[in-house]
Amino acid sequence: MSDDSVSALVVCFSQTGNTRQVAEAVVRGLQAHGVKAQLSDLLTADPGDADRYDVVGIGTPVFYYKEPVVVRRFIERLPRAHRKPAFTFLTQGGHPVNTLRRMQKQLAARGYTVVNSYSCPGYDTYPMFLHDFRAWGHPDAQELGQAQDFGERLANECRWFRDERRFGLPKYRFVGGKYFLLSHVMQGGRMKRFLPPITVNEDLCTRCGTCARTCPAQAITLEPCPVISDACMWCYQCERICPEQALEVDWSELREKMNA
Repeated sequence: MSDDSVSALVVCFSQTGNTRQVAEAVVRGLQAHGVKAQLSDLLTADPGDADRYDVVGIGTPVFYYKEPVVVRRFIERLPRAHRKPAFTFLTQGGHPVNTLRRMQKQLAARGYTVVNSYSCPGYDTYPMFLHDFRAWGHPDAQELGQAQDFGERLANECRWFRDERRFGLPKYRFVGGKYFLLSHVMQGGRMKRFLPPITVNEDLCTRCGTCARTCPAQAITLEPCPVISDACMWCYQCERICPEQALEVDWSELREKMNA
């Protein structure tokens, strides 16, 4: 980190645009204090680019009470560093549980030290959520303003971290209970036991490839209709964005169990 200026790589994963809005607000705050901030899409960003920046920021929505697998994989591919400052931010429609704590540990394993974090609600398009569970209208103007304030504070905090060996680092309280258990149960192959499958209505499918091109996990291939592999992370984006509504999911049983 140079004495005169700080450069920051801000990477975010965003499917609906919520987290992207927060990322843009954070970048505005950083730039207002002289930080040369670059915003990149996590799905297309090269983790190796982190070597060229003084600070690295990573933003994500919360999936199933934790960070999505694509975010974990990105962090695992970051070049090794030594005490490089980092920051995290997230949006959640439900409960973030230990997401910030988990990301802090993952970044520490690569040599990055989280100096601060920001989180706020974000409207969740997940089909199984009941009306009352959704964070309607979020992030709102106040939360985006807070995100920009967070970015403005980060500039000095990263400089303090560089200059003050005893700079206080954030400590994230461990969250236990049912949500902690759900964050472990709802992952990997176990998801098939809890969530409805995605089926393809071949009469409606036009083989346009929209689902395959936009799948964040690159789990869909056209053969010639969409085929979903075990790499699926159960975000159901393909169902939501299919222009012909050819990807179908029966949510009735799950909604019944949740007393919708």
